[in-house]
Order: sequence, then structure tokens, then C-alpha cells
Amino acid sequence: MDLARIDFGVQEGTVEVWEVTNADGYMHSFHVHDVQFRVLDVDGAEPPPQLLGWKDTVQLVPQRKYRLAMRFADYTDPNLPYMFHCHILAHEDSGMMGQFVVLGEGEEIGEVPAPAHAAHG
Repeated sequence: MDLARIDFGVQEGTVEVWEVTNADGYMHSFHVHDVQFRVLDVDGAEPPPQLLGWKDTVQLVPQRKYRLAMRFADYTDPNLPYMFHCHILAHEDSGMMGQFVVLGEGEEIGEVPAPAHAAHG
């Protein structure tokens, strides 16, 4: 995980389908900032009742593929990213995170501003 990196951009007003796979033997809680999503299917099958409705986090069972539909409706800024990550603290600490920006019309991915350093007197 690099807080100065932007992994990709999404266009404001679009609906994207993200395919997320848990490829290891541990449970992961996948969370996306700025947007809620619907679970379209799990391994191609209709999601179970607990995965119906709007979500911002979904528990990923090992070795299963989830398709998530999300609409990016607002809060554009090419330089200030949102995160997607696992909510298990040990996994966050090991860098299971990525960052994206929501882009308005004509915008391109920018650069994360350098952190402001406090002045010492």
C-alpha cells in the first residue's frame, strides 16, 4: 500500500461491475469507500439473502468470485483518492488496500498531494 499512489480512476455517473475473488484460505471483508454496491452474483449464482440489498462491505469466502455493481455518482477529484480494502486490521496493516479517484468530465488521474509538514519553531 502506498498512500501516494492512485491505482485507477472511475468516471462520475458510471456504473461499474467489479469482479472480486478471494484467492487464499482466509476470510476477507472487502470494503469500498464513497460508494455502495449490490452483489450481482457469487460464482455465477444468485447471492444468498444476507448479500441482497445495498452494501459497502462484503465478507469474501475463500476461493469464491463475487461480482459487485457500483455507481459512482459524486465527489470528483483527480488528486484525492478513495480506498478499497480489507477491514481485518492485520490485513490492512499488511497493505491489502488500493486507491481510486472519481473523475469528472474531462478530468484525468492526477497526483496525491504531498502531506503538509508542521512548521517547527
